Amino acid sequence: MITFSFWGTSHGEGYGGEICGLPDGFSFSAEYVNRQLALRKRGYGRSGRQTFDDIVQFDGYVGDRIFVNGKLRFWVANRSVERRGDITALRSGHCDVVGKARFPDMTVRQIAEQASARNSVCYVVLGAICKQLLAGDNIYTYSYTEKIGGIASRNHYRFGISENEPHFAILRCPCRYATGLMQAAIDDARQSGNSLGGITAVGATGVPMGVGEIAPYVDRLDAVIAANLMGIPSVKGVSFGIGDKYASSDGIAAHDELTVADGKIVYATDKCGGIVSGITTGQDILCHLTVKPVPTIKGVTTVDSSTLEVVPQHFERADTCVVPNVGIIAENILAYVIANQMLKQGVLQ
Repeated sequence: MITFSFWGTSHGEGYGGEICGLPDGFSFSAEYVNRQLALRKRGYGRSGRQTFDDIVQFDGYVGDRIFVNGKLRFWVANRSVERRGDITALRSGHCDVVGKARFPDMTVRQIAEQASARNSVCYVVLGAICKQLLAGDNIYTYSYTEKIGGIASRNHYRFGISENEPHFAILRCPCRYATGLMQAAIDDARQSGNSLGGITAVGATGVPMGVGEIAPYVDRLDAVIAANLMGIPSVKGVSFGIGDKYASSDGIAAHDELTVADGKIVYATDKCGGIVSGITTGQDILCHLTVKPVPTIKGVTTVDSSTLEVVPQHFERADTCVVPNVGIIAENILAYVIANQMLKQGVLQ
């Protein structure tokens, strides 16, 4: 079983972490981890702070190849180390108000540093290692953008093909036409100090049938995946397979078909998103994440905690849209969840 802990703050020296439970003797590429970190940080709609790449360092190692022998410790330095004043013009969409209620002895700035989405670098480091572990069994996780604002992709994603389309790198959307409209919408939102949300899809291909648990309910694989993905800042909903279409379907329309292949009974369709009763079907695991707009925006008022007067909400450098980047974080977290479950079952080679 993989265990994981991390420490650090958004504008401090950086983030450190410790990973235990990876198979001894397994080796992975640090450069691949850095490429995943770069994907998490870059993209259309990100703020100016995202122009510098994050670089991971593993204790005791120099160079690309890292060999696991017991616990693994890492460090990702912050390129921008700043001391910032406290926040009094409270932001309702951030942790400013609820965090202060939970931790009254901390300042709002201290709470915001702890809750920052920047700590997702640690989850990407963990997931990028697990992605390489899964690749040894031909299991791969992926993500793509389905919607930004009210603009939806016209094309379906095809694993291993869509990534090679030249426009895909812009917003991780498989539709060239929708990508252009999404870019224009992000430009408009940025110019007005606003932000946009959307939907990102996250999947895994190659996972065999039989991975997961039936009981207790909290250990069902879809429950564990949903719990981990809901922890990503800005994610407000997770659905599997056809998602909310289940609500308007009847039992026949929602039914997945079975067939026989190579003498075995297998799933022929994947409306369920690759998981039934907490156990994988052998089809792609597919989740849809609803991503809210970044709440650091201009043009809204709030209450100042020091004067109790109505004032403009606190604003500092912020992203306009993070939908594709949430997908990168999510596909790495999904790799960790799947690898951890397969290691517990002893079915990962």
